[in-house]
Amino acid sequence: MEKNKLILFLAFFLAFAGSIIGIINIGLYSSDNKYSAATGGSFFQSPQITAVLVRIEGEIHSGRSTYSSTGAESILSQLREIEKMPNVKGILVEINSPGGTVAASQEIFQELMHLRKTKKIVISMKDMATSGGYYIAAAGDTIFAESGTITGSIGVIAMSPNIKGLMDRYGVEMRVFKAGKYKDSLSPFRDSSDEEITLMNKLLKDTYSKFIEDVAKGRNKTVASIEELAEGRIYSGDDAFRNKLVDDIGGRREALVKLSELCQYEGEIPLLEKKESPIERFLSSMGGRSFGVKWQDPIQNFWENNNSPVLLMHPSAVRLPRQL
Repeated sequence: MEKNKLILFLAFFLAFAGSIIGIINIGLYSSDNKYSAATGGSFFQSPQITAVLVRIEGEIHSGRSTYSSTGAESILSQLREIEKMPNVKGILVEINSPGGTVAASQEIFQELMHLRKTKKIVISMKDMATSGGYYIAAAGDTIFAESGTITGSIGVIAMSPNIKGLMDRYGVEMRVFKAGKYKDSLSPFRDSSDEEITLMNKLLKDTYSKFIEDVAKGRNKTVASIEELAEGRIYSGDDAFRNKLVDDIGGRREALVKLSELCQYEGEIPLLEKKESPIERFLSSMGGRSFGVKWQDPIQNFWENNNSPVLLMHPSAVRLPRQL
C-alpha cells in the first residue's frame, strides 16, 4: 500500500512539475521574447538599437531548416520578422554553406536585397560560402571572409548517370510510357537526344546568366567583371579579396565593427540572436540524428521524393533526380 502511494505521489509530482516547466517555457519563448543577446545587451532587456545575427549553414533548400541544413522558408520568415523590428538597424549574416538549390538561394538573396534598402547588412563567411552560399553573400553591403575560407564557385550544375551500356550488357531493358516528348529527359536508361541536350544547356545558361547578373547587382560590379571570375572557379578568402569578390579579411569581430560603423552606432552594436526553445532544439536534434542514424542529405531526400529535376549551385557533383 505504501509503495502504491509513493508511486502515485511521484506521478503527481512529475505531472505538476511538467506543467510548471511548460508554462515557464511558453512565457520565455513567446513572440515578444524571441531574441537573446549574442553580444552586448542582456537577456532581460534588449538595447534600443540592435543588430540581429542570421545563420546560413549547410545545404540550402526550399522548405524549413533542419538540424544540418538551411531552409529558405525558415530564413525568409526570420528576415520578415526582422523587417518589422524598428530598433534593428543591421543584420550580420554568417554563412557556412557549400550552396544548394537555385530557387532557394535566389529567394534569400532577393529578400536580403529588399532589406538592404532599410537596414545595413554585413556578411561573415566561415569555412565555406560557395555557389548558392556566395549568391546569398552578394546581397550584403560588405563581405568578410577568413583567409582560409573557400568561396566563389559561381556556376550551376545538373548531372545524370547513364547506365545504358551496363543494362545492354546484361540484357536489361527499361520500358517507359510517357505523355510528352521530353518527359523522360535526363533518363539514366538511355542516351540523351541532341534536342534534349540543347534544352538542358539553355536551362543552365539562363540560370547561370541570372546568377551572374544578381551577383553583379549585389556587388555593384559590371556583369563582364563577374563573368571573368565565374565559370565555377573557387577561391581562397585571400584570393577572393584580391579579386574583389569579398571586401575584407576577418571574422565576426571585424564584421561587427563594420556593421556598427554602417549603422552609425558608437562602439560595438549589440547583436541579438534568435533563440530556440528546448522543444525546438530537441525536435531539430531528433531530425538530424535519431537513434544513432545519420541525417540524410535534404537535397538527396528531395530528389528521392519528388518527380522534378533540381538545378544545383554546388561546387561538387551530387545525386540527380531518378525521374523527370
